[in-house]
Amino acid sequence: MNWLRNNSLILAAVSFVALILINAAQLNAQEFKSKEAQKVFLNFEDGLSSGAVDKFSNFFCEKNYLSLSNGVTGYYSSNQSYYVLKDFLSVYRPLSFKLVNIVTDTSTPFASGVLKYSSRGVRGTANVFISLQHVDNKWHISQITIN
Repeated sequence: MNWLRNNSLILAAVSFVALILINAAQLNAQEFKSKEAQKVFLNFEDGLSSGAVDKFSNFFCEKNYLSLSNGVTGYYSSNQSYYVLKDFLSVYRPLSFKLVNIVTDTSTPFASGVLKYSSRGVRGTANVFISLQHVDNKWHISQITIN
């Protein structure tokens, strides 16, 4: 009887340790994904603040949803998205951009911020929203809204 009870205790202890290790591995994977999403957001912030679409265009999904204050709205290929945003930023030249809200602990990370720009000598501001999608083990930009 003692042998059975001792084996049961050992099995319970091993199961408990295995659960802790599995949870730790899941937390590390989640933390890694969160850091990778943060990296995409920082590249986006850097590129948008300087008007350099090439700083974040390599993170575009195959199809991206764009909604811009100049009336451009719809789904675009990554290549089209590059040129649509480049054209937009040539008219609405960024003066500054800062992400003020970043959420990475979700299956679809998102962020928002305020773009200060100059267009035809007039200064303005626009709210910016960006969301990510996890495809092929990488985070990709799936949506950009500038209104």
